[in-house]
Amino acid sequence: MRRVALWSAVGAALAVAGVVGAVVLVPRIAGDGPPFDPETVPGTQVVWVTAPPGADHGTLELWQRDASRRWARTLTSPAWLGAQGISDRAREGSDYTPQGTFTITEGFGRLPGPDATLPYLWVDPSDTWWWVSDPASPQYNRKVRCAEADCPFDTARGENLGRTVPEYDRALVIDYNREPVAAGAGSAFFLHVDTGGPTAGCVAVAPDVVRTLLSTLQPSRQPVIGMYTAR
Repeated sequence: MRRVALWSAVGAALAVAGVVGAVVLVPRIAGDGPPFDPETVPGTQVVWVTAPPGADHGTLELWQRDASRRWARTLTSPAWLGAQGISDRAREGSDYTPQGTFTITEGFGRLPGPDATLPYLWVDPSDTWWWVSDPASPQYNRKVRCAEADCPFDTARGENLGRTVPEYDRALVIDYNREPVAAGAGSAFFLHVDTGGPTAGCVAVAPDVVRTLLSTLQPSRQPVIGMYTAR
């Protein structure tokens, strides 16, 4: 979710050498099996999000590969997207969900995540956890803990993770523009709880779907999320 201007073009971010979190995963045009090229997947779990061009809602699927190397779709859910849809033109100030594929390595939430297998930050009631969206800050696109009056960044250009209800009851972080971080290239891309309408760029699904993903995705299986337009 984004309450202030975030995001930037995915193409520009992928052009930065050594961007961690970006994965080259080719959508499959036709044929049976998963809707992506399995040979380009780094692990065995793929969250696949698609929508028609310009649509603010689409479909989320979870695909998993078993010990016999067979891929199966194990979850399907409606998903809300950015109000302007999925695009490689996502920029600071737009409401696009960025097109591309990125790793998922952690989660967070106002509610405990006892079932989470990925690292999970419980955002306690102290009201001191933030995601920084101030491009002038060295902490840009990172989570930081500080009292609002003492934060070393413009809190008006950040999100207090404990105040965003119910979106951040539980969420997964989409590893876009994270390591290294390019200032102004976009921040705070999450897969979070929906509120019944489009987002400012995140992917949003029902609370039980977020919890299922948190309990299913495993670091050892190198999960990724792919977000693409589909006709």
